[in-house]
Amino acid sequence: MKTLILIGLCWLLLTGCSSIDASLPISGISVQEQGLAQDSRPEMTQICKGFLMSHNKLQAFYEHASIAPSLIDEHAMARLPCFAKGTAYLYGEKTTWRLYAGGVAEFYNENKRIVKVCGIKCCRAVQGIC
Repeated sequence: MKTLILIGLCWLLLTGCSSIDASLPISGISVQEQGLAQDSRPEMTQICKGFLMSHNKLQAFYEHASIAPSLIDEHAMARLPCFAKGTAYLYGEKTTWRLYAGGVAEFYNENKRIVKVCGIKCCRAVQGIC
């Protein structure tokens, strides 16, 4: 019986700490990989190791960056050498994200794709992205 109570308390703590909130623009952020270099740019591998991301940095980026015009496609972003990636929930909908050094990110799932760009004010507010 004590084991069941302990398991129940652990489950409550884990779910109580869950940061997925459908009323928030972005929540449940997970940084899965960071300091990555594009396969097409192996000479950048050492430099890109310094491009580190955190939950707070991605959240600040999302809040300060602007939605980009649809002119930015995957080919343009493939030329940006350093990136981090993970998952997040946009208004409760799970998405995958990639944030590139230089302040461009894409948030996507099977239903939609959003590209956000960090301008001058955003780059000042979110250090280490631009």
